[in-house]
Amino acid sequence: MKGLKLFLMAIAVMSILVLAACGGGSEEGSNDQAENGNESDDVITIKVGHISPDGQAYAIGFEEYANAVEEATDGKVKFEIFGNGSLGGERELLEGVQLGTLDMSLITTGVVTNFLPEISVIEFPFLFRDLDHIYKTLDGEVGQELLDKLSDVNIKGLAFWENGQRHLANSKRPITTSEDLKGLKMRTIESELLLDTYRALGTDATPMAFPEVYGGLQQGVIDGSDFSTGVYYTTNVYEQSKHFSEVGLYYASATLVINQGLYDSLPEDVQKVMDDLGKEYAQRQRQINQDLTAEYEENLIADGVEIIRAEEIDIEAFREAVQSVYDKHADRYGDYVERIQNVE
Repeated sequence: MKGLKLFLMAIAVMSILVLAACGGGSEEGSNDQAENGNESDDVITIKVGHISPDGQAYAIGFEEYANAVEEATDGKVKFEIFGNGSLGGERELLEGVQLGTLDMSLITTGVVTNFLPEISVIEFPFLFRDLDHIYKTLDGEVGQELLDKLSDVNIKGLAFWENGQRHLANSKRPITTSEDLKGLKMRTIESELLLDTYRALGTDATPMAFPEVYGGLQQGVIDGSDFSTGVYYTTNVYEQSKHFSEVGLYYASATLVINQGLYDSLPEDVQKVMDDLGKEYAQRQRQINQDLTAEYEENLIADGVEIIRAEEIDIEAFREAVQSVYDKHADRYGDYVERIQNVE
């Protein structure tokens, strides 16, 4: 009997020790979880959406930018990137950034004009002399003013990246002068500025959504449109429009944007990193785009496309042909057109 009592007492003591050990482990685990939670709270996760497939300039450039920001902030900022239009088209993405349902994006500037009409001034036909003129404008005073205006619509503009020069492709004939365009059915986006541009060039201007362009060319609903070299090649529209003239109808930039409220909530040092690297990586992304363009051109020639180079084209004839567009539209942009033309 005495042995039984000793046995029961031993079990009781062991039970107490086990419970104490479990309790100690539980408390330690809670502390670890709390600490981990605090660390997680310190990490700023930014959700990004864009339309570019992997391997194109938008995607490559943003991936490099994201890595640079993460490194410069010692991992304080992390990015979740959803490319290839998986979160929607550019209009939907920009609306998301404005509303705060998406944190950040890289948007072709033509789409941004729906939110800030003044920004379309950089898409005037034949406004720029060359790439150097474009970059000095976008990276200078005029470009910064336009980026700053986006704050009025709850969007913070960080920098202008690159979509590319828009050239003319068609299925009928080579284009070397504005006269060659007369009578062609040319697709454009629903933009008064571009519709008037195509009309001034003597074409039958036809508004059409981009997903319909390949079929429109195939069926003869349109004869051609304007494309950057990258879009022309990667979307296969060259299969239906074998004449590609490096006219440089207008320059299409891409605006790096973040929700204004989110930006304002970031620590100042993080804001500075995102600002500075946004502009630094504009240079890098543009170079990526130029390098890819050269590669695309080689592939296009191999696939039987006739590329009419800029030196073979009478650009001055084009500039003269679109003067009516400047007469009609320039005043609504204040002095921006003149200031851009005067950038040296």
